[in-house]
Amino acid sequence: MNKERAKKIKGIKIKTLNTVIIIISCVLYVLLIFITAAVSKNYQQMVEYTDDYISCRREAAMVYQASDYLTEQVRLYVQNMDIKYMNLYFDEANKIKRREKALAELKDRQPAEKNIKELEAALSASNDLMKTEIYSMRLISEANNYDPEMLPEEVRKVSLKASDETLSSKAKIEKARNLVFDEDYQNAKARIYSNLSNFLDDIMSETSDRQQGSTRVLEQSILKQRIFISALFILNILTFIAIILLVINPLSSHIRRVKENETLDIIGAYEFKYLALTYNELYEFNSANEKKLVQKAEHDPLTGLLNRAAFEKVREFFKESKNSIAMAVTDVDQFKQVNDRNGHEAGDAVLKAVAAAIRRSFRPGDYVIRMGGDEFVIIMTGIDQENLGVIRSKFKEINTQLNNAENDFPPVTLSAGVAFSDEGFPDDLFERADKALYKAKNGGRSRCCIEGE
Repeated sequence: MNKERAKKIKGIKIKTLNTVIIIISCVLYVLLIFITAAVSKNYQQMVEYTDDYISCRREAAMVYQASDYLTEQVRLYVQNMDIKYMNLYFDEANKIKRREKALAELKDRQPAEKNIKELEAALSASNDLMKTEIYSMRLISEANNYDPEMLPEEVRKVSLKASDETLSSKAKIEKARNLVFDEDYQNAKARIYSNLSNFLDDIMSETSDRQQGSTRVLEQSILKQRIFISALFILNILTFIAIILLVINPLSSHIRRVKENETLDIIGAYEFKYLALTYNELYEFNSANEKKLVQKAEHDPLTGLLNRAAFEKVREFFKESKNSIAMAVTDVDQFKQVNDRNGHEAGDAVLKAVAAAIRRSFRPGDYVIRMGGDEFVIIMTGIDQENLGVIRSKFKEINTQLNNAENDFPPVTLSAGVAFSDEGFPDDLFERADKALYKAKNGGRSRCCIEGE
């Protein structure tokens, strides 16, 4: 039965749908995690490239500042011939070393081969220029006859050219000044700046290219991230719609129809359709059983007529009725003798024949009831008191049918009593009809007696 029922059902299983949704969600979440990690990584690269760019500019500025500082100190020394400027020069050159530190930082960024050459050329030109600057400071020191012990070691080690040894103090000072102010010095400074500028331009161009490449990758990652987030959002919407269509709506419908004691609609997910089909089969089975039980509870098993329990329900139903009611109470004349002479099987045949004859003679809407034994009741509605004589003629016809010797059961006759109510079913209606029956019995049987006649 279950296999046959399952074959009838076509629909999506909640378990299958749930599994698919979980798998898709997990895949999307995993992809989203990877994309988010990629976005974070690309963002970090962007930060690093930006930091590199800023560092390059900072280191370049430091080189320029340190170089200009050294030039400024050496020029102040040759102009003012104050030894403090020379000391400041060598403090920068030997202790602070901003140029060396900045150039080392730039070189550590692992630039391309051509950029390294530019950097090395700048370093070489800077070192050559320092020789010129130290030589000019030596000339000033000689011109002023400074104590060698006061001079920095780099200056003391410098030996003047033979031609410069013979110069006068004034000439030495003049030459020292020319060395740090003339065109050759300026050209040397320009070459250093040019080499550094080329190096920095290339470094910053590479950094900018990396930034742009990282930006493109970051934009693509963010786009993918948006797509996956949108896919998750759409999946959630579709999940909600599926839940409403496959679960909530069918569940609401089933609850409503169960309350209304109706069969369920075959709607929703596979499980709900299976449940509805199973419920409907049980509902139909129980309804059929209930009808059988009602049939047994309210019908006489021998004759198929309504029984005493049904009579009580009919009486309660018509108590508040506004319609007129006529009731006939009848039984088989001398039925005990029929049983005694012919046996109970013949008696049962008589009762069946009586039930059939009464059923045929009265209207389909009339209630024909077997009260027990050989006693029967007929309840009729919508009959005027003037028409009660029709009932008498019906019983006369019934007696004619039952008293025929050609029947398959012993000939019998009925006696009947009829009572009438203008409105509803009064409590004494049965008693009145029963009294009329008693009157018919005393009047010779095989007749119908109407109350009041």
